[in-house]
Amino acid sequence: MKNQDDRLSLILNFAATVFLCLAAFWFVLFTGCSHILNQVKAAREQAQITYELQRSHTVLTSENDKRPDWTKHTFTENNSTGSVAFSGAFFHGTDYAVSVRCANAEALKVGVQAIGNWIRAEFTEYVQGPNTGALGVDRYVSDGIATYADCLRMQGVRQAEVYYEETFNPATMQPTYNVFVRLEMSKLDYLKTKADVLRRLQKRFDGDGHLKAKERGDELLRQLKDQVGQGA
Repeated sequence: MKNQDDRLSLILNFAATVFLCLAAFWFVLFTGCSHILNQVKAAREQAQITYELQRSHTVLTSENDKRPDWTKHTFTENNSTGSVAFSGAFFHGTDYAVSVRCANAEALKVGVQAIGNWIRAEFTEYVQGPNTGALGVDRYVSDGIATYADCLRMQGVRQAEVYYEETFNPATMQPTYNVFVRLEMSKLDYLKTKADVLRRLQKRFDGDGHLKAKERGDELLRQLKDQVGQGA
């Protein structure tokens, strides 16, 4: 009888041990899988967040663009205020002050390009040689641009308006800036600047024997003087 009791006790102990081992195994398996699933879920969520941050977003379209109207016009003449304005922009700058300076430079570049286009439009047909290249009117454009750029610095160009947008760059985790700048000068100063350019060009046309171009310059210079005399 005693042997049977001992055998039964052993069987029960063995069964209890097996049960505890199985319970521990399933507990570890369940908690481990749950932890892995949580990690997978968290990784998926983080990947989705990263994708949303880094993918391209359409911020503005022509239908919902609420930027100031002047940011859409690079060169304007306002007869009511007697002023001329140049607008420039710089995008995704990492430093606000540097971005403003770069936008200022872009606005000045607009003015410089405008005078180059004006020289080509007014003198191409009066200069001998091809329309472009070293033998055409383009050899006078750079000289006119240099004169104009120097005059712009002297004629009181001022920063009239600044508009900026602060955005976020997920790659660097830093803010970036889109900056628009409007520079303004009086129309009288603008006309005087063009007259200075013409005087410089007159000397070159005369020296190079382009009499028709010089005559055209004389005509334009008279027109500018009349406008200046009338207060533009």
